[in-house]
Amino acid sequence: MKIRYIFPALALGLFFVSPAVGACAAHDGGHGHAAHGGTNHAPAPAPTGKIYTAKGKVIQVDKAAGKVTIDHEPVPALKWPRMTMPFRMEDSSLLDGLKKGSSARFDFRPEGQGRDPVIVDIEVLK
Repeated sequence: MKIRYIFPALALGLFFVSPAVGACAAHDGGHGHAAHGGTNHAPAPAPTGKIYTAKGKVIQVDKAAGKVTIDHEPVPALKWPRMTMPFRMEDSSLLDGLKKGSSARFDFRPEGQGRDPVIVDIEVLK
């Protein structure tokens, strides 16, 4: 290939590759897939204010911090898989009666990336 054809070919190649690289960086928050073992396991951010319902098993209750850790079922509306994660309590009195191993149905509000969702109501299931 002659030298005068190499530069236009390289420029054209960069033109097509640049948008794809930007799209990948935007999709995974700019961290690169390798940093997450090939996938991004963090819950997808959701608009705040909307309330969602889920069921799960209480793993840990931290009354001092006003938090509970729950192994919850998938939340299809948020595209969340089944996972174990901490939740903050909107009202710490909601922790009364919760024990490790309890099954519960709870209503929560996502707070966005990097912040624990907030439980606004919880019911221990029999």
